[in-house]
Amino acid sequence: MAKQKKQPAKMAENRVGQGIALFWVMVFSGLGIVFIPPTMLILFAGLIPSLVAILLNTGRIGSIATMLAFNLAGIIPVIGILWDRGQTFNEAFRMLTDVYMWLAMFGGAGLAVFLSWAVPIVVFSASELQAKAMIAKLQKRRMKLVEEWGGQFVADMKDGASGR
Repeated sequence: MAKQKKQPAKMAENRVGQGIALFWVMVFSGLGIVFIPPTMLILFAGLIPSLVAILLNTGRIGSIATMLAFNLAGIIPVIGILWDRGQTFNEAFRMLTDVYMWLAMFGGAGLAVFLSWAVPIVVFSASELQAKAMIAKLQKRRMKLVEEWGGQFVADMKDGASGR
């Protein structure tokens, strides 16, 4: 019963935290649109992969956070270039027509997808191969023990394992 009462409290606390985060995102977005609109144009265009990941809501919160972090890491240099060239709509639209700027912004999101989804598969495959190699090694050792001690050794091991 205690666990059942704690879960709704955790969920309510989580929703409050999400509401506060959403509030601050809305405040900063509103201020950004008023004071630095070319930067916000680049930011919103670059955050498309993260917005799609949030809307799809795969239930993997860690992968969404990773996607957002890497996506922002790809957008920040593009925003730096915009500020260096002059923060105007003309320059922002010129940058949005450049394929390499899109590659930089979406490349971070692509790297996040690779790290979140492909790397666990690769690690699992590697550990599975390692386990199969260990099984083969142990089977060879077992065969050597059977040759050295004879078949009675295997029967005694089976009896010992079954608890007789």
